[in-house]
Amino acid sequence: MNYSFDPKEKDIIRRLAGELAEIGSSAEQQEKIRAWTALNDLKPERPMVWITEIPWKEVENKIDELRPQCQDETLLGIERKLRRQLFTARHLECDEVIYPRFDAGLALENWGYGVEIEEDQIAQGDSHVQSHHFKPVIQDFEDIEKIRMPEVHHNQAESERRLAFHRELFGDILSVELTGPRRQFFNGWDNVVRWTGVTEALMDLAVRPDYVHALMRRLTDSMLSRLEQFERQGLLGYPHPVQRVGSGAAGFTDELPAPDADPEHIRTMDQWGGATAQIFGEVSPEMHEEFALQYENEVMSRCGLNYYGCCEPLHGKMHLMAKVPRLRKISISPWCDVAKAVANADKKYVFSHKPNPAIMAEDKFNLERAEEDMRQRLRQSEDMPCEFVLKDISTICGDIERLISWCRMASRVAREG
Repeated sequence: MNYSFDPKEKDIIRRLAGELAEIGSSAEQQEKIRAWTALNDLKPERPMVWITEIPWKEVENKIDELRPQCQDETLLGIERKLRRQLFTARHLECDEVIYPRFDAGLALENWGYGVEIEEDQIAQGDSHVQSHHFKPVIQDFEDIEKIRMPEVHHNQAESERRLAFHRELFGDILSVELTGPRRQFFNGWDNVVRWTGVTEALMDLAVRPDYVHALMRRLTDSMLSRLEQFERQGLLGYPHPVQRVGSGAAGFTDELPAPDADPEHIRTMDQWGGATAQIFGEVSPEMHEEFALQYENEVMSRCGLNYYGCCEPLHGKMHLMAKVPRLRKISISPWCDVAKAVANADKKYVFSHKPNPAIMAEDKFNLERAEEDMRQRLRQSEDMPCEFVLKDISTICGDIERLISWCRMASRVAREG
């Protein structure tokens, strides 16, 4: 199968792919994988550092290394991905692993929840972030049926087309593989508030608990059906490499896949799972368990290791975390009391620290304050293994040096211990 590429644009992609392959084949990347594995297996050698959700479009036309040149929309997307990976490898001193491979995702259809989101969006300058105002599309019991039970279909022809396209483009430079989902993350309440509205969802916990339970039952059943079909049809991807699990960072571990795994037929038990109920930050532990965790555990019980949380502070709910099957990582958000989280934990977890990204949006960048916050988090974490994940970055005020400086500082502090 021959594809028509503009020769100049194809050369751009192949040159970038070659540079990525060289970096990805280095011993440095294998050392990062080894260090991530030690952390995730609760044998940490040092805290690990990762940065993600960067507003690249603020700076891509200001920096030659990031400035895209392709006009073809498909090649443009690949070019941006390669340029950002290369920039990260060269300038952002962190533990992101660069792979000498390119994954083409399986063409999976009819696996979503099927609920149309209605919203108003407000752009935030050059940032990739937008403000959202959600309009309720699920308001009563009869609306719950809008959440469909999936009928997962693998479009084999489209998957083969994707594979052939990428292999013809640069398959002699990068390993190109087809892969299905490598991790499972049940963010059911993120979906609920988009469908019902934030205020409405929280009020319903108190005034319409039966309705909320019916909503969560349907949503959970839909997720479980999806996972069962993924397994039955052999669509799940091998659990490595995976750059991100839950809302945290890399998931390299010697504990997955399970010892009895069949590499040709991966199960959810061979993968990382996880869940979050961000909107429950101010909801009581009792209601958190009743309306979120009991349903989330049905999904996480199917997975080999789990990650819990995102932005919600969990220091007062660590007793609930003990009920999560095979929980390995916990999100320690900017609003979490780290000392209380340690005191309330009954065993070791990887503390997935989320430094406050607001520092990137301030008129004057205060790196010293960011360093003190990181050192304090490390002190308060005591003997808990730690990773630091800077994410949810709405803006860097057009200044890429803020990211470069933060990564350099965080890596230095992590190595100093």
